[in-house]
Amino acid sequence: MSRRALVLSLLLAAACGDDRPGAGVDAPPAVDAAEIDAAVSVRGARYCEVLPVFITGDQVEAQVWGTQGLSDCPAAAWTALDPSAIQQQLGAFMVVMNGPRHWVLDTVVAFALPTAEHRWFGDLEMRLLATVRFPISQLGNAPYTPRTVARDTAFTFFAGAEIYELVAPDGAVYVMQSYAQIVDPALTEAALPGLGARLAPPAGWRYQVRTLAAPLEVRAAGTATVIQDELQNTYQRHVVGGG
Repeated sequence: MSRRALVLSLLLAAACGDDRPGAGVDAPPAVDAAEIDAAVSVRGARYCEVLPVFITGDQVEAQVWGTQGLSDCPAAAWTALDPSAIQQQLGAFMVVMNGPRHWVLDTVVAFALPTAEHRWFGDLEMRLLATVRFPISQLGNAPYTPRTVARDTAFTFFAGAEIYELVAPDGAVYVMQSYAQIVDPALTEAALPGLGARLAPPAGWRYQVRTLAAPLEVRAAGTATVIQDELQNTYQRHVVGGG
């Protein structure tokens, strides 16, 4: 596999990062705990991210620019973006177009908020959500492979919400946080209950759907363990009573 493909696989496997080494890329909206309205859900909200990637020596750095909290990433503006032109403009090694994605959770709280720096990519305003840094030696990631991400976040799913989970052979449960329209542009939330029929996880893994009788919080207090399926839908491991 080429270096470019390895960089891409690693970046798209991570999620909701901050600017510490090893942080991931599916950064949450800049929401403070005091601003959360428990009656309002972000479930289904669409967002997109542009990741200019730079390589210096044996280090990889990716800036994560996202539409979260600014717009729902209108399709015409997103498809009009030219990653090659962005790459040339910024002098980047490559540019990763991470989206569109949609949240399948209800609230997101980021306890260590990143910079609020903004810029425009075409007609899309984005803000810098994270700067991801890692050594080239960490490259390489396959679907259903757990990866540790540095972050401090809380994802909440309301009572009565339907959630989608991957269960590992050792019983670890990973809760879907966002679905992607990258591999399959036609994927919708309505298709998620039947997604298990499309996935081909390694032996011992299984996909399950359940409706919550009580609210669920999936917490990452410093680190999170995340995986992706082959459609680049992202899941976080739920550890009862911790991150």
